[in-house]
Amino acid sequence: MVTSKSVVTVPTKHMAVYEALRAEIVGGALKPGEVLVIDALAKRFQVSIIPVREALRQLQTERLVEIRPHTGVRVTPVEVSSLGEIFAMLGALEGLSAAKALPNLTEEHLAELDRLLERLESTARQGDRAGFEAANREFHLLPCRIAGFTRAEQTLHSLLTEWERLHRLAFQRTQPPDMETANQDHQAIVRAFREGDAAKLGSLLARHNQTAADHYRQFVPVEE
Repeated sequence: MVTSKSVVTVPTKHMAVYEALRAEIVGGALKPGEVLVIDALAKRFQVSIIPVREALRQLQTERLVEIRPHTGVRVTPVEVSSLGEIFAMLGALEGLSAAKALPNLTEEHLAELDRLLERLESTARQGDRAGFEAANREFHLLPCRIAGFTRAEQTLHSLLTEWERLHRLAFQRTQPPDMETANQDHQAIVRAFREGDAAKLGSLLARHNQTAADHYRQFVPVEE
């Protein structure tokens, strides 16, 4: 019997640098405002400056670093004031993508939504916050792929990354929203997809993101 060998994908140099720096920025190992020196990064990762520059440009599109001519590169500050804007943009882009996904929706797509919903419910029952967040990201990005909205998907990915970093650095010690309650919204969203109701989808997604924004807004320190 002949068995097929699995193909191992080796990341490119620039992707390896990007993923390492992204993890350190989102996780807080590289602090907001910290200066990144390209030559030092190239030496650290044992690569030329070209993949480092490519990685930094990619991080810039996700608003994780700022590249300023003649002044260098620094890790972007964390702005708690951006909380409302992030969730408003998430709701708007998700609603638009969901509406545009409806004409392309197949039984296979609905089955994939059901599988993701099952993962969301399973991880919620287990109290697996990390697993829940991973499934949640896939659930909300799927309509972009169904619609063929690659730009919207890239923007949503960037916004979700920005929120992930903001959450870890500014809201890590706050009580997160209840996963079971969030899944009630997810169930309603899947039902709206099955019904083909674009207006309801837009309303549900906007409310879903507004609820999350309102939850975290109560933990924002009041400036005196």
